[in-house]
Amino acid sequence: MPHESPLIIDAMGSAALLPAAQLPPPARNGRAWLDRALASGLTAMNVTMGIQGVAQGADDFRAYLHSLHGYFSYFALEPRLLHVRTTADIMRARREGRLGIIFGCQGLDLKIAGDPSLILIMAKLGQRIVQLAYNERSAIGCGCLEPEDTGLTEFGRICIREIDAAGMIVDLAHAGARTAREAIEFAEGTPVITHANVRALRDHPRNAPDDVLAALASRGGVIGITAYAPFCEKRAGERPNLDSVIDHIAYVADRWGIDHVGIGSDFFEGESLIRFERVFRQRYPSIVGEYTIDTVYAEGFERVDDFAVLPAALRSRGFAECEVAKVLGGNMLRVFAQAWRGPADM
Repeated sequence: MPHESPLIIDAMGSAALLPAAQLPPPARNGRAWLDRALASGLTAMNVTMGIQGVAQGADDFRAYLHSLHGYFSYFALEPRLLHVRTTADIMRARREGRLGIIFGCQGLDLKIAGDPSLILIMAKLGQRIVQLAYNERSAIGCGCLEPEDTGLTEFGRICIREIDAAGMIVDLAHAGARTAREAIEFAEGTPVITHANVRALRDHPRNAPDDVLAALASRGGVIGITAYAPFCEKRAGERPNLDSVIDHIAYVADRWGIDHVGIGSDFFEGESLIRFERVFRQRYPSIVGEYTIDTVYAEGFERVDDFAVLPAALRSRGFAECEVAKVLGGNMLRVFAQAWRGPADM
């Protein structure tokens, strides 16, 4: 008897629509990106609203609003997409064979420009996941590339209070270790790390050290393990494969329990070669390493199509069926359900 397809949630799918250009990721082998996403079994994905992490330009509130406008327009034109505001929307997307789109962001500070009142407005517009910091220091706290992590600021604590009150989720991907630990301790809601790996297996500043993972698990949080090759390689400069990704899943599950690990692919099929080489590599060489735009994800888990191989790959590593379901979507769904409220309740 075939296995029932598990619910799959990508805690960081980067983009279903590029900001400014308002283009979906390109077709591959004659198949549109959305067709491939749905065929892979993907049910819902966290997308980046605003500029930081997916485009170039000022990452201000107006740019953020324009990215929302693009998605709202896309929803009106493409009935196979569904804007996710509650976990019921995720289940509806699965039931109806649609792709749920969860509004997240990568870095908050520039979007609100010192005005935490905008956080409630973001929530009213459908924002559901809020990443506190990108790679650098901000008014909220420190990103992972700062040589000295001075931790969460008072403004950061104000922002977390607003995120909690609005029923959204604090995302600590890209945060420095001290900033992440302090945010985990301070937040009332359950935080997540949408896309990172384990530093004990791959010593990279974008990966989470054990003390952060232990703190996250103590609060019921979840880390989304990513396919980004520099974060899961076993030997420097040697492209990892799907098995390397699963090593990071197994590490978290073995030490802190199966309830605290999920998937956050960090796939960005719409990435521009120009941006990747001229901007991303030049500004963040320690993140890109020697990888190219064609090799920067783990071999065998490198595009949205490859979600289809995850259930069998996890089973082959000894994960039970109930554990596979938790990793692929159940754990993130649990955290989402604890925080999210419908628009009428906000």
